[in-house]
Amino acid sequence: MLYHPYFSLGRSSLIAILLLSAGRAHAADDLPRIHRIVIHGLERTDEQVIRRELLFAAGDVLDSTRVAETERNLRRLLFIGEVHIRLFDRPEGVEVAVSVEDLYSRALSPLISGQIDELSFGAVALDYNFRGRGQRLHLGLEDRAISGPWAELLFAEPRLGGSRRALAVQLAAGAEDHAHALTFSRPFATLADRRAYGFSLFSQQAVRRLYADGQLVTRYQDELDGGRIWLTRSYGERTKVRPSVQLQVSRRRFTASSSDGYAPSDRTRIAPSVGLLAWHPRYKRTRYIRNLGPLEDLQTGSWLSLRWGFAHRSLGSDRTFSFYQAQLAPRFEPTKRSYAELTLFTSAYRGEGKFYNLFASASATAYFRLGVAHSLALRASWEALHRSEDADQLLLGLTHGLRGYAPRRYDGTRRVLFNVEARPTLVRRPWYTLANAAFVDCGAAWTPDSKRANLVCSPGLGIRLGWPKVYNTPVLRGDIAYGLEEGSYELSVGLGQYF
Repeated sequence: MLYHPYFSLGRSSLIAILLLSAGRAHAADDLPRIHRIVIHGLERTDEQVIRRELLFAAGDVLDSTRVAETERNLRRLLFIGEVHIRLFDRPEGVEVAVSVEDLYSRALSPLISGQIDELSFGAVALDYNFRGRGQRLHLGLEDRAISGPWAELLFAEPRLGGSRRALAVQLAAGAEDHAHALTFSRPFATLADRRAYGFSLFSQQAVRRLYADGQLVTRYQDELDGGRIWLTRSYGERTKVRPSVQLQVSRRRFTASSSDGYAPSDRTRIAPSVGLLAWHPRYKRTRYIRNLGPLEDLQTGSWLSLRWGFAHRSLGSDRTFSFYQAQLAPRFEPTKRSYAELTLFTSAYRGEGKFYNLFASASATAYFRLGVAHSLALRASWEALHRSEDADQLLLGLTHGLRGYAPRRYDGTRRVLFNVEARPTLVRRPWYTLANAAFVDCGAAWTPDSKRANLVCSPGLGIRLGWPKVYNTPVLRGDIAYGLEEGSYELSVGLGQYF
């Protein structure tokens, strides 16, 4: 589609450029063409980093859909803020001016999260635009409340050798865990891309903990080593249909914390699978929905994802079974000032003639813009475990949707949550945004036939501080909530909106 009014000049200016360009063009080529592209606003970023993200070049016929997608792609870069693409009619053709906002992308920052009597804290040194080339370098040191010291090094190159291929390396280790990973991939970079592929190698170790009424019952060590390779094709224009094939190989070992403690059985899995994604790419540009001021590209197109695979003893797996996954994610725009998303997910194994290891979830979230810079957020969710392969549970508390209670206060195989949060914006400045939050959280966790549901609630107030000129436009969050069931206050801090 050409000259659809996505641009900053407006519809009348676009039509004028179209008519003037057509009047100068040859009969065999009567469509307006791009004569020159100029980049404005760069301070640290290399100009080639921006140019390689453009989906058009000098000499191309002007296509409004490519211009709109280019704006979205540039805004996804964590070191780029506002993006505006403007068109100017010149005697030689159309001049495209790309204006970008270079965000402050280097930082040495403290890390703090959790409730006051169970804080995780540390420091992070990072550069989301290393050497001005769009690379990401991250070094973090933490003292985690539950697991102790933790150190992490992450490097990511999204355009290896100037190509569309990406490389990411993670090295992380702590007192009781580690997480190492190497990923090489060629992701979908544009809507027009026809294929994506990649492989990853990983090694993880963690201590799993099981709780009852907020108290630790048992723990065991979980070691996982493996790799994954995948290939995805893409078909269609307005609706994308993406079939995929994947092979995952993993070896998992468990160690109980004591001689009489619980630990799952060791396992080896070689699991080929096929998947299908049907997706309608459609976006809405707005502000003050999830963030505090920066322009957001909300996905208003819905999608359906399906996957089927199997493991078999003849291939080297420890058992034979098939597995299924399905996700349906409708997205809505009820009014021009609201946005809603519904997500339905289910997964299960089938072996020896029965289904097991079932997980199901359903969530609905809605955001309403109030005035120029205020919003109201609503969320409802439900989750369920059934016939789990290992002893598993759903926790409920501060870190799982219920402020005002300890992070692991409630547990069960079913969980339901309701959250309402009003978000008035108090002060808006170029370098920061100060906002407030008034909320009510309600939830319950239970196990059918053994632990009944007990819905508990917690009202509270919070403060939000947004940094629109800093990489990834972060939001610092502080909340104080009152747990009605226990009659106590809980103070918590963290990054990002709570939901």
